[in-house]
Amino acid sequence: MSQRFDRVVSLGQSCRAKFHLERHWGTARQNGSDQVLVKTVFDWQVTPNETLLVYMANDFRGMMERADLGYRDGRVVNNRYGTLHLHDFPPNPVLADHFDASRSRHDHLCARTRDAFASPLTTLFVRYETMSPHSERRLRRSIARLRAGRPFRLAVISDDGQTPTDPSQDWQGNWHHWDAELARFEIATEGPVRSSFTTNLRMAMGRAAASIRPRRS
Repeated sequence: MSQRFDRVVSLGQSCRAKFHLERHWGTARQNGSDQVLVKTVFDWQVTPNETLLVYMANDFRGMMERADLGYRDGRVVNNRYGTLHLHDFPPNPVLADHFDASRSRHDHLCARTRDAFASPLTTLFVRYETMSPHSERRLRRSIARLRAGRPFRLAVISDDGQTPTDPSQDWQGNWHHWDAELARFEIATEGPVRSSFTTNLRMAMGRAAASIRPRRS
């Protein structure tokens, strides 16, 4: 049986994850008044797993400073954290001409990502990466710390080593693999999913209230 969630949040590693979430659930944009597919800072950059943990530990603040940025093959890289910014800057940019706008956009997306972690809605976090069980446990613990008891699930998906569906667009990876992995989950579109804990708690409170209600003589 598939699991149902109110919203989906991409944790990178690259834009491949966001591409497949949009492709798979692109029609499920809203759940009541809430956004289903959340735009995050990890959609637009390559983020190593250790750096993802630092983003969360730092509450998504202070992760793009001018002194940390440099170049790798004509693209902007954060030499401190190892993030590669393929979409925040054009190729071979003059950093002084683009930094302020790119920093503003980055910080805006960090704020949206932080809000997504704080949301009470049931949330599916998706990370594209080949990850060891130890690394996956560390990531899950970091998410749980920020979620503070709010319901979530982490899906780690990797199609590395599989033949790209479109060899001319190899960054997209294997569509069939992603479809099979994401088919395990459903997105609620008629309204937020109540967690079983919340539902059971309300039922128990109702039974308790009924048991102490005075009987009519």
